[in-house]
Amino acid sequence: MILKIIKDPRQQQIALFVIKAVLLYIVWFILYDFLVAQDGVINVWLNHRVATDASYFLDVFGLNGGTIPGNHQTVLMIKGETMVGVGNPCNGLELFALFAGFIICFPGNTKSKFWFIPLGFFIIHLVNVLRTTALAYIEYKAPEYLDFNHHYTFTIIVYAIIFLLWMTWVNRYSGFNITPENKKSA
Repeated sequence: MILKIIKDPRQQQIALFVIKAVLLYIVWFILYDFLVAQDGVINVWLNHRVATDASYFLDVFGLNGGTIPGNHQTVLMIKGETMVGVGNPCNGLELFALFAGFIICFPGNTKSKFWFIPLGFFIIHLVNVLRTTALAYIEYKAPEYLDFNHHYTFTIIVYAIIFLLWMTWVNRYSGFNITPENKKSA
């Protein structure tokens, strides 16, 4: 109904994207609240995975990383000292859902989505692990800077990378930029 009111095909695609995104957002939060969060298995696993991977990077840099697993967070250590905890808000699950939702809702080849979404998950996870590693190091060397970097610096970096992944999808794989009008002017 709404799409029939809109005459421009590109605006129709954008409107359809927004409708799909809102519906998917609602479905995600219902599933998360009633299944994922209640069960907790995925969050506990991701908390542990991020902290364990960050511990590996700390080891690579000679900082003797370690973890203490728990139900609500996994604590990352340097040289036996507690540094930072990785809990549900910081494990990347919401970022995965946000990224995948955008790719699913935006136009594009389904086969491309099947490899681009896991690639995006890998990149987001790697960035999150590096963020966690850096936060542990900051806590170890200059704890007075931890709060600012946690809430601002690394939040901006992570969302900028997700935005770049989205733009890569839109510009290279969605076909959204390829229209007859664009071809004539090129």
